[in-house]
Amino acid sequence: MLQIKIDSTDISSSIDWTSLQWTQVLTKEVDRLEFTIKKTSGKTIPSLGDEMYLFEDGEKLFGGVLVERNEKILGGVLMGYDCKCKDFSQLLDGQLVVKKYAAQDPQDIVEDIISTYTSGFTTTNVKSGGFNVASIKFNYDQVTQALTNLADQIGWDWYVDPDKDIHFFDEETEVAPFTLTDTNGNFEWPSLELNQTIINLKNQVFVRGGDYSKTFSAITTIDVYKTDGVQVTFPLAYGYTNITVDLDGVAQTIGVDQKDEPGTVEVLYNFNEKFIRFTSVPTTGLTVKIYGDAQIPIIASVRDQVSILTYGLFQQAIIDKSISSVSEAQSRAKAELEKYSENVWEGRFKTKQTGLRCGQRLTITSVIRSLDKKFKITRIIGKARGSDHLEYQVYLLASGQVSFTDIMVGLLTQQNQNVVIADNEVLQRLETFPESMTLVEVVTVTKGIRPYTWGPGGTNPFRWNFATWA
Repeated sequence: MLQIKIDSTDISSSIDWTSLQWTQVLTKEVDRLEFTIKKTSGKTIPSLGDEMYLFEDGEKLFGGVLVERNEKILGGVLMGYDCKCKDFSQLLDGQLVVKKYAAQDPQDIVEDIISTYTSGFTTTNVKSGGFNVASIKFNYDQVTQALTNLADQIGWDWYVDPDKDIHFFDEETEVAPFTLTDTNGNFEWPSLELNQTIINLKNQVFVRGGDYSKTFSAITTIDVYKTDGVQVTFPLAYGYTNITVDLDGVAQTIGVDQKDEPGTVEVLYNFNEKFIRFTSVPTTGLTVKIYGDAQIPIIASVRDQVSILTYGLFQQAIIDKSISSVSEAQSRAKAELEKYSENVWEGRFKTKQTGLRCGQRLTITSVIRSLDKKFKITRIIGKARGSDHLEYQVYLLASGQVSFTDIMVGLLTQQNQNVVIADNEVLQRLETFPESMTLVEVVTVTKGIRPYTWGPGGTNPFRWNFATWA
């Protein structure tokens, strides 16, 4: 039996069950519940923001928030509403995550994000990685996007369940409650379809991150030059902070190029263009050494040799300035290869069996297909068949796939990923709040007293257009 509840109030009798559809997805999108409800006398109609739940035979399948309610005529004078619900990720995104994590287990990172930036959520099913994430930085990201970015970096998945508990896990550890074979009857026989594609194949990934700081001294620096009595400008290998310029062992006074007066310093420094310029020509044969905290660009490349030998070379570049260490860039590249370095198996089937969940690994063993392979469940669409059960359309992948959602999320978040957030930034906070004010204005009208008389004199002098002849 199917039930829909507003909190604990059962509104199942008002539901048009032919309209009900529950869509369950993983990580990239949100779970959705859609249905039409009849506005009849004495029935409870959900309001925007109400918490909604879907049950099948007492098992809670969906929990979320009503985010859209559209009025419609169902027939005659009978009113109704098309209702659209979003899972509890709607409540996760109240605050933005602005924080950097280094050398921490992914479990600790997720638990800190949830405890710091949300309320009412638990982390019972957040798994320990048994390893540390080198570093990851979030630049004003919504909580859902922060969790997705972390999952992408380490090749994991996540979702929020109907009880507001966060599941963050290695997809290899989640196993479906049943398998599919040619004879076990766990799916509608003609509905199983399996396809292969290499459209999104990538087997060498370049990751260009931000910069990391490395301190060079006068002994270790590579920016060493000899003067010739003519040259005044010297290009640098790196941009430096805390820069020092030595001319034959003598520290020079340094100013900012295009800002300080040349006559006040011995050297002008341009960080963006990476050069120094002496304000007067140094004599020939002297040694110039430039050193300090070098800002070195992070570039990592990872290849899958087996995939390259099988399909040829397919390269991809990822630019994300929020990456702040080489190990983080390598992890990001490895996670990308794990998804896209093999040919993609796509599949789908229909079933009435319950217990499947996105992120689980489902084994298909088929003699007629000569196949014994594990697939990841990426999407489940449940449609009501009467008011007693759902029929499920299940979508499968054996490798990664780029969807329209991936492309749009990437475009929308690319700007944030390439904004450099300094550790010493100052937040200018502007708070707005409503305030009421009462304004009272008094107008006094003065007029003469009748009867008016002709002429300038008298008690009531004549007023134009007000006088009458007696």
